[in-house]
Amino acid sequence: MLAKVRDTIERHGMLSGKETVVVSVSGGVDSAVLLHVLSRLKDEYSLKLIVAHLNHNLRAKESLRDMNFVRTLAKGLGLKFAGKTLGAGELKKAGRSVQEAAREKRYAFLDETAEKFGAARIALGHTEDDQAETVLMRLLKGSSLSGLTGIPPVRGRFIRPLVEVSRAEIEAYAQKADIDHVVDSSNLKDKYLRNDIRLNLIPYLKKNYNPNIIETLARTASVLRADDDYLEEAARLSTPASVLEKRRGAVVLERSNLAALHEALSSRVFLFAAELLGKRAEISSTHIKSFIKIIKGRKPNATADLPGVKLTREYGRVIVSLPEDRKPVFFKATLKVPGSTVVRGAEVVFKATLLKKAPARLAVGEKTAYFDFDGIEGPVTVRQISPGDKMAPLGMRGTKKLKEIFIEKKVPRPLRAKVPVLVCGAGMLWAAGVRQSELCKVKKGTVRVLKVEFREVKGRAV
Repeated sequence: MLAKVRDTIERHGMLSGKETVVVSVSGGVDSAVLLHVLSRLKDEYSLKLIVAHLNHNLRAKESLRDMNFVRTLAKGLGLKFAGKTLGAGELKKAGRSVQEAAREKRYAFLDETAEKFGAARIALGHTEDDQAETVLMRLLKGSSLSGLTGIPPVRGRFIRPLVEVSRAEIEAYAQKADIDHVVDSSNLKDKYLRNDIRLNLIPYLKKNYNPNIIETLARTASVLRADDDYLEEAARLSTPASVLEKRRGAVVLERSNLAALHEALSSRVFLFAAELLGKRAEISSTHIKSFIKIIKGRKPNATADLPGVKLTREYGRVIVSLPEDRKPVFFKATLKVPGSTVVRGAEVVFKATLLKKAPARLAVGEKTAYFDFDGIEGPVTVRQISPGDKMAPLGMRGTKKLKEIFIEKKVPRPLRAKVPVLVCGAGMLWAAGVRQSELCKVKKGTVRVLKVEFREVKGRAV
């Protein structure tokens, strides 16, 4: 088995030599054998090993027993031990399943330990059986091709030296080498899906369909991974042309470019975007189907709420974002003339300037507007839009609902509530950045001109 592990390490480039490696050890047979094997290879690769154990504190005395066992195991091998114990009930307060919370805490702890000791690699004890269980579990839940590739032998600094070794081989090795280990009682219950697959489904498939189902599923995952790697690379080359903007909590994509790509590539661009938001692990085949429907559908505006991710189509753009806190936007301020006015809530600042005469050419832009100051009734108020708001658009007769103007100007629905509007006693003067009104426009007889400019503050969109 040692030769088999060495071959896995070499083929996947897990170790180059002279690294510090954090070894995640739960105390079970898989991780105990992993530590034993790496200890035997330590001199060959000039490794410095750190034994890491996170006590999830879910099984009372048994959890403490596991931690003490791993500490003793590390001491017996002359290795440093890094341990941490979570607070009682901490995982149940995380707002998601205990398993998901435990996994997140474990990986965070391992990353912290690697940073503390300057480790280039973190070794995990996943086996060929874990690989097969993962493929089956994802197949049952519904997964993309990427999901069916199973557990990657290498991802970032995480390596899995035992991923091509069966649990039967590991148990035989542990018995022959007299490697002590503990048994996690929760693994003997079929309460969780993975345990149910391990304890019930795989034995059934072995007995009735394929005695080599573990090897078959692991081999299938390896074949699919090669195909997936090729498509991933092709998608990465296609991604820059599709990404319009990356901002905090969102990735903005060009719809027409996505629609022109084969679905095998456009779906991966979506996965990359979700990955940038830290949500790739939660994306399944049904979510990808929603993404394809949005980019190829006829509706210019559409949304889809996925687990942890929101999809929004706004005409020619598709936004992959984290769900927003949907609190209503309220803001109101009196425009200081002349002077600057910061409008909290809209996160913009207005600058008002009085001109003694109209410029020869009114350079009106999205963020600049001019008004006949003497025609304005009362103070100018800056506020958020209200239902039923209307204005008489510049250059047109009659009034129009602001909602219709937003649609014509293709203002994305989520941004409309943050568009500041300027109003006076006579009505609406300007939907800032969208459309100016006929009201109080500059004419030939205008004596004093009010120039109003606005800009965003704190880097946030209007």
